[in-house]
Amino acid sequence: MKKRDYFFCYNINVSKFMAEKGIEFITVSQDLKTKKIFSLYFIDEKFQAAMNEYRANKPK
Repeated sequence: MKKRDYFFCYNINVSKFMAEKGIEFITVSQDLKTKKIFSLYFIDEKFQAAMNEYRANKPK
């Protein structure tokens, strides 16, 4: 597996949306440099479909 197989999510709204879709994160952690919290997801077909839906319907 490569880094491109994972999605580092720093947006709480995206994380909530993924949870609503039944997509579980691998872990939640803190970036050592920025100190920001992120959720880590494996990018598979289900994740990608949910992300496409989120992007299509997010407020402008």
